[in-house]
Amino acid sequence: MAHINKTSSSSSTGATERPSYDPAGRLVSLFTASGEDACSYDLAIKLGRKAASLGETVLILDAVDGKLMDRAGIVYARTLDDVAAGKAEPRDALYVTSNEHFTAGAVGPQGLEKALGLLAALSLSYDWLFVVPKAGCEPAHVRLGNASDVSVLSYSTQGDKFMRAFWMLDALRRPRPQFDPLILSSGQKCDAVETALMLTKSVREHLGAPPPYAGHMDDLHLETRLLKQMRVRATRRAVA
Repeated sequence: MAHINKTSSSSSTGATERPSYDPAGRLVSLFTASGEDACSYDLAIKLGRKAASLGETVLILDAVDGKLMDRAGIVYARTLDDVAAGKAEPRDALYVTSNEHFTAGAVGPQGLEKALGLLAALSLSYDWLFVVPKAGCEPAHVRLGNASDVSVLSYSTQGDKFMRAFWMLDALRRPRPQFDPLILSSGQKCDAVETALMLTKSVREHLGAPPPYAGHMDDLHLETRLLKQMRVRATRRAVA
């Protein structure tokens, strides 16, 4: 929920107390190992809507070439590329949805790598910063995973596509062996349990402790459950 701290300010007429907002500053990366990234930006919008409905502040960053912004119905002109180039202030590249009360912005055509330096600063102003990169695993994904308080890694249940999650987890754990994302499946729900078990077995045999399976994209109230798990994980990392 929203964090409110009381701070004192003095004036010529005496001291008064004014509330100031103290955001939780959770940086969350929403990775997808499959060749389709639609599930990640749909999940980001669901999480953003739910968190905002609870009174929390939310920023969602689109690093999928504007697809998330289109899905959310947000028309934008400035991106974080413009901010990095000194052509705009951060507030000029962030757009508040009129009826859902979360903020969203697009990374821009230069991609996630150029925007990484802004993420830590932006996260300090919100309870949640959800970042949605393209499917796959590049150096920028690894850097984002290292910087994130919480990560989600989704994969398709189709065929052997769950193995893409295995290879992505391998790459993400090389610089940070303790990297432990929440795992989600998408695609045919009837295959969710079987593929989750196969992925868990492969990770245990070759990479160490397997990440927890958090469910399927089509599960009812998934966003509510995920937010609870993310709060716990972010708190644990902050304490550590």
